[in-house]
Amino acid sequence: MQLPVSILLGIRYSQSRKGNAFISFITFFSVAGILLGVMALTLVSSVMNGFEGDLKKRILGVIPHVVVMPEPANTDWQTALRPGDGVQDISPFLQSEALVQAPRQLNAVMLQGIHPEKIPQFLQQALVVGSWQDFATSRYGVVLGRGLAEQLEVSRGQQLRFMLAQGGSYTPVGWLPRQRLFEVVGIVDTGSEVDSVLAVTRLDDLARLLPASAREPSWRLSLAEPFSAPLLAERLVRSGSFSEVSDWRQSQGKLFAAVAMEKAMMWLMLLLIVAVAAFNIVSALVMMVTEKQAEVAILKTLGMTDSQLFMVFAFQGVVNGMVGAALGVVAGLLLCLQLNEVLSLFGLQLASGMALPVAVNPLQIATIFACAVGLTLLAVLYPAWRAVKVNPAEILRDE
Repeated sequence: MQLPVSILLGIRYSQSRKGNAFISFITFFSVAGILLGVMALTLVSSVMNGFEGDLKKRILGVIPHVVVMPEPANTDWQTALRPGDGVQDISPFLQSEALVQAPRQLNAVMLQGIHPEKIPQFLQQALVVGSWQDFATSRYGVVLGRGLAEQLEVSRGQQLRFMLAQGGSYTPVGWLPRQRLFEVVGIVDTGSEVDSVLAVTRLDDLARLLPASAREPSWRLSLAEPFSAPLLAERLVRSGSFSEVSDWRQSQGKLFAAVAMEKAMMWLMLLLIVAVAAFNIVSALVMMVTEKQAEVAILKTLGMTDSQLFMVFAFQGVVNGMVGAALGVVAGLLLCLQLNEVLSLFGLQLASGMALPVAVNPLQIATIFACAVGLTLLAVLYPAWRAVKVNPAEILRDE
């Protein structure tokens, strides 16, 4: 297959090194800059994806994705859910703020009441002390987050006093909150800050402590993709089948918004590095156009069209950008696969036995490659336009 003459000339000019060592030097560092920028963008994006995924797993595994309170007259409210909503589980749920009193400590906690047969999967896997069977059979048993257990300096089998502000009563000595002794039957470690405020008990035990007006449980919806919860919540509100609808954004929205903002800023900063490297190609191509003016003039007199001449120099720049971007993607992916080993080799581990999370997103990698090539394409427009504007009469006048 015969290649177009513009591409053949572009290949010839890019491979020629005679008399243009400085141009080759600039071109090399432009390609190297694109390579390093794309590699850094691939690596940082994958680490941020891993960090976000780890947060989603640890925090949103405990926090309800969507909580709904059906209208009292609506007994068939589950028909408002569609098969495509990605709802994996529906379970009754109660939650109340409380104070927990230990022999040496008094802490505010988030006391959750769950059904023993509807324990979230991630919470089941996070149990490190005790068993969920004991939780299901014990009356007024409670499972604490590891952080909370360490703050209270308690272990399995000890008793704690929980006090709820809801449903308190006035006595001759003043207002007293509802309170009850609970026995610690287990400890969970989710690896997140939720551990420092989490206490889980049986649904019916928490309902007994709450006033009659607050005993009607809400329903928690666990989704396959927690980030789709806001869209589902908005649709359920519009359906009119529920008196209350909330999602995880009420408690953890600021945290994930901060992570998203950090990802966007890292993208912008590293993409600017790629842009600077891509526009360095402008210098190399402008110098090449200046050096090849006589040849360009001859080609125009021989009948080469402006579009063909434009392609000669545009092809060189785009190929350099694609080579740098492709090598950067490959280097970034290899570094992602061996990141923790490389960090341990240089003694840069976060903590003993703790690995940095990495999650490679193929669509994101393709976007990075496309952005690098697109920036290169923008960079070659001016040098190629200068080549088209060469006037053969002026250049060849003294030849």
